[in-house]
Amino acid sequence: MSSSLWIEVVPMKTGAAGEASTSQSDKIARLQRALAESEASARKKIAELEVIYRCAPVGLAVYDRNLRFLRVNDALARFNNLSPAEHTGRSVEEITPGFGKEIAKCLQQVFESGKSILNVERQRAAPGKPASKQHLLTSYYPLCGEDGSVFAVCSVVLDRSERNRAEEELRISEARYLDLVKNSAYGIFRATVDGTFQDVNPALLSILGCNRVEDLHALNLASDVYRFPEQYAQHVADCRARGLVHGAETEWKRRDGGIVAVRVHLRHISIPGNPETIEFIAEDVTELRAMERQLRQAQKFEAIGELAGGIAHDFNNVMGAILGWAELGYEQNRENPQVAERFARIREQAERAAALTRELLTFARRQVLQPRAVDLNTIAGGLTSFLDKVIGKDIELKVLTTTVDPLRADPAQLEQVLMNLCLNARDAMPRGGRLAVETEMVELDDSYCRFYPGVTAGRYAVLSVSDTGMGMDNVTRERIFEPFFTTKERGKGTGMGLATVYGIVKQHGGFIHVYSEPEQGSLFRVYLPVIEGPQVTDAAARARVASLAEMRGTETILLAEDHEAIREMARQTLVSLGYRVLSAGDGMEALRLCESQEPALAILDVVMPKLGGPATAEKLVERYGLLPTIFTSGYFQDPESLATAAAHAQYLQKPYSPTTLGCMVREILDKPKREAQKK
Repeated sequence: MSSSLWIEVVPMKTGAAGEASTSQSDKIARLQRALAESEASARKKIAELEVIYRCAPVGLAVYDRNLRFLRVNDALARFNNLSPAEHTGRSVEEITPGFGKEIAKCLQQVFESGKSILNVERQRAAPGKPASKQHLLTSYYPLCGEDGSVFAVCSVVLDRSERNRAEEELRISEARYLDLVKNSAYGIFRATVDGTFQDVNPALLSILGCNRVEDLHALNLASDVYRFPEQYAQHVADCRARGLVHGAETEWKRRDGGIVAVRVHLRHISIPGNPETIEFIAEDVTELRAMERQLRQAQKFEAIGELAGGIAHDFNNVMGAILGWAELGYEQNRENPQVAERFARIREQAERAAALTRELLTFARRQVLQPRAVDLNTIAGGLTSFLDKVIGKDIELKVLTTTVDPLRADPAQLEQVLMNLCLNARDAMPRGGRLAVETEMVELDDSYCRFYPGVTAGRYAVLSVSDTGMGMDNVTRERIFEPFFTTKERGKGTGMGLATVYGIVKQHGGFIHVYSEPEQGSLFRVYLPVIEGPQVTDAAARARVASLAEMRGTETILLAEDHEAIREMARQTLVSLGYRVLSAGDGMEALRLCESQEPALAILDVVMPKLGGPATAEKLVERYGLLPTIFTSGYFQDPESLATAAAHAQYLQKPYSPTTLGCMVREILDKPKREAQKK
């Protein structure tokens, strides 16, 4: 019997075991899917980390134990001006020869200690840009295995070059601004709204007269500095409302008690968490305002002077004619005492009016000076005996002089300056006191002259007149040089004394300072420019009054005067003295009259129609050579310009008397004879 294999296939029954097998398969599938997803996520994160690593703005590098680069990112490669691939496998000393040893030392320390090294600063020349500096901040971190050993080191490098440059520029900028604030001529500071000082600069200390910042912090801006606290309150209110206040002027009190005028600019500052603050920029304008007041005063005097000179012009001619005719009438009626007395009274009043006119012209600086080298001490000493008689026994007079340089001045007018100042001082001491006259030399520099318009630097002789009288307040002090201003009772003074002083001093190129307080007396200081180099001075010799016979002559005189009354008075005066007179109303007519005959002397009015006196004199010199000339004028716009034309001429101020004219004519005509006799 043959054997056979019987295999029976029995269908498998489903049950609990089959279900378990299916569940296991699903779990495996899920695990496989989760593993795949995890691997994909890891690959994604690794890719992201790779992107971050490569694109990070900081430099990243990994070093092996041989201190060679394992890998670097793009930023670090750029720092070294190489590609990432050029770093791999190369040592730090190859890549960074400038300070590779320093890096190697740090890496070696991390490998050995297993500890990080943070924030190592280095500076080097930028690769490829030797002129540019590169500032790097590097930290080193150990990379450890499962057993804790360090198998690599990672470095993180931050390029701080731009930041350092910005910080340096900021530091320089702050230093510049700090220097600007510290050395500014303006006071710059901040204060809280209640007046507490915060930051201040040195200029503010100077403005307020403080030596230390602590002195200033002891003061309150509102109550101790502002002269009028209500102004501070108004400034703060305006600043709060508008944010800014520009060019507000106020007065501050200095720590020493003085007052300064300031112009302030304010800015409102409101920062959360900080006290409300006002920022100030303050300019000290005290000297500027003083200069403006002086300039306004000078401009006012100029305007008054123009008016006074214009009035004096016409008035001078009228008074000249009255004075001349009165004297002629008096001389012709000596035998009739009653008529002569009336002419004498007319002449007396005319002389008073003429003196007033001269004072007006002096104030207006329209007088033509007769300057020469004079000694101020001689003038002061010469008037001492006269002043003793004038000022009274109840006033003590002292004259203190020091050596002074000579002046080029009109001695008669300087005498008038000293006399008027002393008489003014006498009137200020009705109950007696002390009067001092002093002379000295001073040197004024440019820094002094900046504060006084019209004053030039140089050497000055100073005449000081001080008294212990009633003094003056500010209002009076600003008006004392105005014509006809007086503090005396009506009828007790003309108000022209100090105005005359002002005009004379200004015309001599000088200036006056006045110091006075009520009940504290007054001090007048007259500054007059001196002559450079040695000069010969002599006292002004007074011409003696010549007799009528001594004034007579027979020469031919050319007379040119546009005012008819004065011309006729002068003509009759000269004719009565025996002279032959060629009388003309202007310069052109004068030239025609003397075409056929040469005059021995020309008397020419300075200002005439058609052709004035100086121009006429030039024509006469061209025709006859050096011709003796007398210029006459009562009002001349530019007396200094007469100096060239009158280099060899005399000047006769209107109004003049017939006697004065006759004496001057004879003196000039006889001058060549006197000089010949001396030889």
